[in-house]
Amino acid sequence: MANNKNPQTRVTTVLQRMTELVEADPRFADMFAPELNRLLNGVKSSDGFGLHGELDPRGDARLGQFSLDHVAGVDDDCPHGTPTTEDCELRIQHGVCSGCGRQTIYPR
Repeated sequence: MANNKNPQTRVTTVLQRMTELVEADPRFADMFAPELNRLLNGVKSSDGFGLHGELDPRGDARLGQFSLDHVAGVDDDCPHGTPTTEDCELRIQHGVCSGCGRQTIYPR
């Protein structure tokens, strides 16, 4: 039996459960957002998302200032335009811009 009692499994499980709560009731988003934003700002200020904040899940800090009040790909348009069928097939399937790496989440 594999040992699944590691921090990665725990964090993934908790984040998935939080996602399910937010999807079921938007009041959870209002409760989680301020603390999550503070946590992400702390990680970013410690260079936890790369020296320039390029790995911040809210958006690449080299391309702008992002927070939970302004998330890349949600609150702004990608400067590279909308992926089309003429572009890379993976850009369409995954909704990832090959120019900046911003992801588009398609509705289920």
